[in-house]
Amino acid sequence: MTYRNILVHVDRSAGARDRITAAAELAARFNCSVTGAFVRASRLPNYIVSDAVTPIPGYVLEEYAQKHAAEVEAATQAAKQVFLGNIPSHLTTHWLDIEGDTDDQLVASAMRHDLVVLPPEITPEFGHHVISAARIGMASGGPVLVLKKGGYPIPFGTKILVAWNDSREAVRALRDAWPFLETAGEIHFLKIGQEGERELDTLMQRQLQDHGCPAAQLHVDSADAPVEDLIRLHVGKTGADLVVLGLYGHSRLRELVIGGVSRSLLSDPPMPLLMSH
Repeated sequence: MTYRNILVHVDRSAGARDRITAAAELAARFNCSVTGAFVRASRLPNYIVSDAVTPIPGYVLEEYAQKHAAEVEAATQAAKQVFLGNIPSHLTTHWLDIEGDTDDQLVASAMRHDLVVLPPEITPEFGHHVISAARIGMASGGPVLVLKKGGYPIPFGTKILVAWNDSREAVRALRDAWPFLETAGEIHFLKIGQEGERELDTLMQRQLQDHGCPAAQLHVDSADAPVEDLIRLHVGKTGADLVVLGLYGHSRLRELVIGGVSRSLLSDPPMPLLMSH
């Protein structure tokens, strides 16, 4: 099992180079293509269209619209050059310009890719609407790899910590992480607030073995501390360089509610965070 295409968010920031470099390494590792996605707002600002104190002549609006379109195109081309300049020439690449006035196009694009690489939050170029990686993870039905600004040492995924509680979300995240798990050197499962077995059950061990994974170690921590703090603690103890986490919550009427653990880890991931819902 592997990924065949990766989508990575690209803008003109320094953080974009880290994401592109990470996506390129993963594309080489999994022998797949990588698509750069530039998210931009194209609507004219409300204060230009509807909030002006006095009516604006049509020719002024037209001139502004043309100038705005030219600026968007220039920013798009600049971002594309950042993408191509940080991708090895032997990789297969594609490019997408995504409308970012709503989340819809980015969600739709994520649905058509096996893995999506994003920062915790995206503010579309020329826009103010904030798109969270959690929203994309909740809505797209696939794995989202969250990398904070500043990046992480590459390659990552050699030591993986799986946040585990036998829930549907945890199982989905595990399945979406198979390409990483199958190439890992160490795998650790972390159960929090649960006493009982100190080893993974026989069927889980068999499933990992069937995927060619190394034997996994189960850690059980029932300490009276916030779950996100315990996850960070075990990242340090195990030396994990990738965390696999089920994304919890619900999306209804375009409103997203996620658990405090997911929100905390997303805002400041201790390591690359592979999440799925």
